[in-house]
Order: sequence, then structure tokens, then C-alpha cells
Amino acid sequence: MKPFELRLAAHHARNARHLKNLKNFILDPARFSRLPEEEQELIKVQIEEMERLDAVLRRRMQLHQIPV
Repeated sequence: MKPFELRLAAHHARNARHLKNLKNFILDPARFSRLPEEEQELIKVQIEEMERLDAVLRRRMQLHQIPV
């Protein structure tokens, strides 16, 4: 793979891992509910944005025939 393709794949992997961790965090009410409401809402917004980024990165990887 070319250097930019490696960076793209690494970026996708980091984003996907972080997204998974955030989703698991909000599913744990014992931990998530201890946060202030504003923080909870911001984490939910962050998840939405990261899901959009995941879709963009996946599409770019497909364009370059990089396995997703």
C-alpha cells in the first residue's frame, strides 16, 4: 500500500476503535449517568460525528480498493 493508504486505513481503525469504546461507555448506565447532562449530550453528538467520519473513511477506502 502507498503511504497515504496506510494512513487512511490507520485513521479508520483508530476512529472505529474509539467509536466502539464510546458506544460501550454510554451503554453502561452506572458510569454514563454519573456525567453531567451536558457532557452526556456532547458525547452523543461526538458519536454521531464519528459515525459520519467512519462512513467517509470507509468510502475513501473502497475507492482505493483498501479492505475495510
